[in-house]
Amino acid sequence: MKKILLIGAMALMVSNSTFAGGLLTNTNQNAAFLRNPSRDAVIAIDGVYSNPAGIAFMPQGFHLSVSWQAAFQKRQMDVTNDLFKMNTNNPNANRFFEGTASAPVIPSFQAAYVINDKWSLMGSFAVGGGGGKAEFEDGLPMFEEMMGGALVGANATSYSLNQNLTGKQYFYTFMVGGTYKLTDNFSVFGGVRGVLASCGYEGVISDIQAGGLLTGNQNVAASEYLQKVAAYASMNGDQVAAATATQYANLMSQDFVLDCSQSAFGFSPIVGLDWKIGKLNLAAKYEFRTKINLENESSNSANIEALGAQYPMVADFANGKKVRSDIPALLTVGAMYEFTPAVRAMVGYHQYFDTDAEGSATAVTDNTWEFTAGVEWDVNDKILLSLGGQRTEYGFADSDIKDTNFNISSYGLCIGGAYKFS
Repeated sequence: MKKILLIGAMALMVSNSTFAGGLLTNTNQNAAFLRNPSRDAVIAIDGVYSNPAGIAFMPQGFHLSVSWQAAFQKRQMDVTNDLFKMNTNNPNANRFFEGTASAPVIPSFQAAYVINDKWSLMGSFAVGGGGGKAEFEDGLPMFEEMMGGALVGANATSYSLNQNLTGKQYFYTFMVGGTYKLTDNFSVFGGVRGVLASCGYEGVISDIQAGGLLTGNQNVAASEYLQKVAAYASMNGDQVAAATATQYANLMSQDFVLDCSQSAFGFSPIVGLDWKIGKLNLAAKYEFRTKINLENESSNSANIEALGAQYPMVADFANGKKVRSDIPALLTVGAMYEFTPAVRAMVGYHQYFDTDAEGSATAVTDNTWEFTAGVEWDVNDKILLSLGGQRTEYGFADSDIKDTNFNISSYGLCIGGAYKFS
């Protein structure tokens, strides 16, 4: 059973969030976010994403933003487990595992055309969700705990293995829509978003060996060791143990290889409004839930496919299988106040409706929420300085934070500026 749990855990590994926002939602869809994340009520071209109804109050004509970001992170784990002392490759109870998450190119494009004092049109492209790419060259501790535990459960006194794991998850989003001014101070927005999901998971557990009294305490191939266990159990009349050991010996006769690509397309409507009250600007936006039904294209090893015939966790990555991974609905509200024409402050609130979305890899018990705040200062007609912060609170318990889930509640601080060359 421990062996089966190992493969299921590997198959369910997801690339962990590299971007800001909810479990599958990226809210930093313009580089301006990095200097001030409180964008929910701004009147600017990046408002095509954060406050589309506010585009109606921009100057007439064509506006374009082309933005590029890069993100690099480490996933570092210090783990203590007495089981690891039996690993002959590194016989130490204290182990350090490290993964790298990289997204060197995060592009975004936002364009708007303010036709007249009533109508505006807009469109955008960005990486609107997913977690980028995460690579664990030495695998994850949970895999070794389960594999080593399975062998020790078969009376092995030592073991060794090699493992690595890589996952990627990108949700490319396209949006088109338009605004209409109901009054000189109030506008509404309606649009539609398309999402192209592209995910991939590659991993291998290889060179699995085990040793014990049946092998003279020397490590041999795990399949050979388990065959000896099966023969020993059969000689002593334990036919159940013999059959189980034989089954696992067959499974371990080759490397465990996961090779699965997933793709899907979904779309959802978006609505918004913006209300100007003197120096105060209020805005809101609602993104409806996007249904994502990923379809697998897999070239997994035969031993993984064999387990998939009996166990749903593994079957979810079988060739041709469809797996849900919805993007939750999102409500954002924000306010911006101009103290002077050169100084303005912003606040915002985000509510992600995670519990209504199907297919979350995390045991969600409540919805995610965020609070943002920021301030901007136009020093002169060339230089802008800004400062902002964000608090993100995920809706799951500490017990759901595992080495395959790095979405953790956090505080963020952003500081930066902009220079107008022309």
